[in-house]
Amino acid sequence: MNKRMMDFSTPPIVFAAWPGMGDVGLRAMEYIRSEVDAHLFAELDMSAFYSPQEVVVEEGLARFPEIPKSLFLEHHNPNMVIFESTLQVGGEDAITVTEAVLDVVRKLKAPRIYTAAALPYPMSYKSQPKVFFAANKKNVINKLSSKGVEPMPEGFISGPNGVLLGIAASQNIEAACIVATIPSYATGLPYPKASLAIVKTLAAIADIAISTQELEEQASSYEESYEQIEERLRQVFPNMIEEEEEFFEGMPPSPKPEKDDNIPEVVMKKIEKLFREVAKSKNREQASELKQELDKWGVFDLYEKRFLDLFKEE
Repeated sequence: MNKRMMDFSTPPIVFAAWPGMGDVGLRAMEYIRSEVDAHLFAELDMSAFYSPQEVVVEEGLARFPEIPKSLFLEHHNPNMVIFESTLQVGGEDAITVTEAVLDVVRKLKAPRIYTAAALPYPMSYKSQPKVFFAANKKNVINKLSSKGVEPMPEGFISGPNGVLLGIAASQNIEAACIVATIPSYATGLPYPKASLAIVKTLAAIADIAISTQELEEQASSYEESYEQIEERLRQVFPNMIEEEEEFFEGMPPSPKPEKDDNIPEVVMKKIEKLFREVAKSKNREQASELKQELDKWGVFDLYEKRFLDLFKEE
């Protein structure tokens, strides 16, 4: 790590984010960093964790993409450090990277670290995102609850966000992940409304004065696109969006898995068969059966783009 450890009059609060569904958490951190005008003070070398899978072509010339950046930025009064990474790693690499982040937290004697992410959920874009947290210490639960943030009742958090919570607990470092709900069909799309909810929550937690006007405008600019997506869904399932919105308003979250590793092979074959049949026939009953199967196994978020593409106008 290339770094110039900063001196703080009091230990800073630390925020961290990686790419994820809709890049909701990363966009929230980028917005906070921009608003407080935080400055770079350290960079984590990601070359050992990055294996390019493609090349970039410009005017016929091919080259590897630039190595993703993982940056530490600092701001004073209030004292804070923001870690932003444009590469999400898994497995042992996730452990290595999160340990490097926590090493900075420990050396700065920061009281705690907050990460952020999206939580796919059956809801309409018209609904305001709900914000929940998962923490690794009871006193963090008490602090966040006192700020009006609700604890996540159940589920799991994968990737660096989850790994960090576990490793931080083993090192006696307080940590929490703030999650904001997004429509289940929007996991591969930008969803600034959820980033806005996270920014407001983190600002309240850290007592930071941040203008959210620009982010609010970004959220509004996506409304028409999401209305078009939901209109397509209504054409296939007339009552789906309304039923999901009612469910969202009345029930606690039940996060769905992000991987299909545990789905039996026979089920995966059935899903693929249904995709082929619906693509050929555009039959609503078969489409409904396909969606029910995806929902049953908790993988609709993995297939939402492919599912919606079935009903694109020619």
